Amino acid sequence: LWEGGEEAVIQIVLMENKENSDDDEEEMMDELTISSTEVTKEKMKDDTESSSGDDDDDSDDSNDDEEEQDSSDDHEEEDDSSDEPKSKQKTSSTKTTKASSSSNKSSTTSSSNELHVPNLSNLSPEDAASTILNGISSNLQERMSTMFTKAKTHECRAKIGQHFALFINGLATESKFPFQDWYYPSTCTAIPYYENWDNLPPEVNAHELHHRVYQPPKDSVPEGTYIDKVEDLELVYVILTHDQPEATIRLIESVYVKKRTKFVVHVDGKEGADETFDRLVEYAQEKNDGEGEEYIRLVPNANRVRVNWGGFSMVNATLVAMKTLFGLDHYAEHSEEQEEEEVPVVEHDNPHAFSFHKMIHLASTTYPLASNTEIRDTLASYPLDANFMHILLQPNDPTPQVWNYFVECDDALHRIYRLPPLTIDKGHGIDIHTSSQWFIISREFAWYLANPPKNSLVDYLRDYMEHVVVADESFFGTILRNTHFCSTLHNDNFLHIQFGSWENESKSKSERDPRKCVMRNPDHCGRSPTTMTLDYLPVLELSGDLFARKFDDVAEPLVKDYIDRRRAKEEERFLREEALAKEIEANKTAGVEVTEKLPLESWEFQGEGVMLVAKETVLDKVPLCLGLSKDGANRVHLLPCFKEDVPPTLSPDWYTGAVIIEEIENFNRWDIGPCSSDGALHRNETTGGLEMTPGEYSQTGPKCMLKIGDSIRKGRCLDVESDRTKPGAYANIFPCEAKWNQLFSFGNGDAAPSGGVHVTLPSSSSQKSTSDYLCLGVQGRSAMDKEEWIRHEDDDDPDELWPWERDNAIEYSDNGFKSLKYWDGIHLQTTPCSNEGAVIEFLYVPFIVEEYENDKGESTDNEKSDATAVEDEKKTDDAEKTVVDGGDEL
Repeated sequence: LWEGGEEAVIQIVLMENKENSDDDEEEMMDELTISSTEVTKEKMKDDTESSSGDDDDDSDDSNDDEEEQDSSDDHEEEDDSSDEPKSKQKTSSTKTTKASSSSNKSSTTSSSNELHVPNLSNLSPEDAASTILNGISSNLQERMSTMFTKAKTHECRAKIGQHFALFINGLATESKFPFQDWYYPSTCTAIPYYENWDNLPPEVNAHELHHRVYQPPKDSVPEGTYIDKVEDLELVYVILTHDQPEATIRLIESVYVKKRTKFVVHVDGKEGADETFDRLVEYAQEKNDGEGEEYIRLVPNANRVRVNWGGFSMVNATLVAMKTLFGLDHYAEHSEEQEEEEVPVVEHDNPHAFSFHKMIHLASTTYPLASNTEIRDTLASYPLDANFMHILLQPNDPTPQVWNYFVECDDALHRIYRLPPLTIDKGHGIDIHTSSQWFIISREFAWYLANPPKNSLVDYLRDYMEHVVVADESFFGTILRNTHFCSTLHNDNFLHIQFGSWENESKSKSERDPRKCVMRNPDHCGRSPTTMTLDYLPVLELSGDLFARKFDDVAEPLVKDYIDRRRAKEEERFLREEALAKEIEANKTAGVEVTEKLPLESWEFQGEGVMLVAKETVLDKVPLCLGLSKDGANRVHLLPCFKEDVPPTLSPDWYTGAVIIEEIENFNRWDIGPCSSDGALHRNETTGGLEMTPGEYSQTGPKCMLKIGDSIRKGRCLDVESDRTKPGAYANIFPCEAKWNQLFSFGNGDAAPSGGVHVTLPSSSSQKSTSDYLCLGVQGRSAMDKEEWIRHEDDDDPDELWPWERDNAIEYSDNGFKSLKYWDGIHLQTTPCSNEGAVIEFLYVPFIVEEYENDKGESTDNEKSDATAVEDEKKTDDAEKTVVDGGDEL
């Protein structure tokens, strides 16, 4: 009967029953109304001076609607759970106040929130207690009956009741609730523990922590740490699926390398997946017979797990598949062999286990982006014991109000109460870490998960994680981070994934998938990965990842065809580069000078970079270029291209040739690329323009990254704000991520003006824009500008006029708009590509380098600045510490 901790009490009010006028005490009925009442802190202090002080709010009715515990992925096996990071759980500790709790309840308060009882002083202690409990249980009964609309079977309803009883009995016996005293010591020593990630030591770089690399030099580790020959690398793919068996078959055939690749497939145990199971059994039998050996193995029908979105069944399906991988379920199917063979204790004693070096865990909606040669070469470039997993190394520390206790039965999740979050600072021994359930791991770690030692973290954590929603997004990462295997973590799973909007953001309540909205607040829901479409192919191509998901062969049947074509081309190029590298190395060893290189693409500009000049200003006294100022900020502006004494020396057609790096004033050297392969780019040496030819599926041609070539941010990418899909997004420099907001196309007069530089909004964007194409431009120059496009963040004095608004701004360009010189140094923004006057059209002038030494034989200033840039890069990262949240992205 205690609710709200320090800011609420239970007030008992004796109300006279006015309908009864009989003075006889035995017939007199007094009604006790028990309700929660707001009180002031002063009254609270008076009323609670003698209370125990153990006032944690354990009422399921109190809920801070600002807090969430959501999944960020689709857990229907291959419909995923998170990668980026995907859980939408806030990690800050927020104390729920009675005021907010009351306001949330005000519209729903009814007589069911009040307990009406007779005068308890007239009853025996046993009868008084029974009367109170009968009244209290009405709310519990109502909630449980609602839960039983999803729980139909006796077993499931009994399971729900059993777990409710754990909390009720804990309250009744004044004992602990489930997992309150859970403890297991972390054995990870290779990754430092930081108590406060918001205040890391000055020498610690958050970005470097999150991007942990495990790739020691080969000459610094014992022999056998790396595989000697790439062609000997053995891979096994563990695939989860539930429908579209042909998609699983296509995935298998796309990555199969004879004698070096094996597969284990788990098919959802629900009846609706039986046809998928039967088709894959038929396929595996056919292929295994054809090869004369078993290389495709299905989890036996009896062991298939019924997988539910957000449930621990996702984890269980993976663990069951690992047992099949090591042949551990062979003895369950062949009990007669248990008398002849001892069930293996160590993996190398198991004659039924697949042979492999790396296990790759995928959903059937995944597809390879890289060629098989590149996949194998990439993995072989890391130690054999490396584990590739995407883990948020900043621990997940949700508030107790949003970390809920679930049970899974009857193909659904049922929320019981609250679950104590596991954290080191609260004495649990480990922290929970959000991670992706899709990973590439070593044989040793796979064996540890499939057949864990007695009293291992796997066993202890499994009991706890069975009650966590979206457990697959934390189970595997938490184990890796808190065991000795943490020393082998390479924090990247080589999987590209893009998430759509949250279920509650894009759909009405009637349209939402109820599986993804399991929290107390119906507006706190999960989300699923975005289905890859043709317009997303350039992002996939440039991601640098080996795999991507999710793909839907029914909704988007052509996407994989284009990927297959590109994989074939990349295989050819990869082999050419590999052969050339071997030739160069052999010639170096023989003392032969090597000059041969793979030919540059037409847009690579001899490898020295390019200047993007505003076309309108090429003949002005001060030509303007795209660049960064020297104040060290990451904002992108139009700035003077050259030092003051250079423009008078330029020829009238200077922009058709090349310029010398030493002549530039600001940081305005850019590298174009890498670019996607659909379509073509060619620099017109007569005009200085970049001519674009549309591709087979991309009408805007190749999409390219634009990387700054100088400054302490050298190598970072031009970026427009990804969360603003409407005009007005700022242009900045940001670490390269190969997302849509960092991939730029070049106009040819159709989607964008010739010379315009633009991004293409993804078709999956939940926000609608006035245009699918947003160009780099300026504000306030076009009559078409709208107020909502204008950004005022940089306006220190709102009363002061912008340079183009002043009376002396009287110079105009030939196109009839005010001269761009008035926008010199102004932060660039996106604008619709149809917004004439606001869109900046660029010419592209390549750089050349004059190599010389000064009188003392020292390097040039330009060379020094590049050296300084490299030295200062860490300082920049320290100043811009990256904090990765769990929504999400994972």
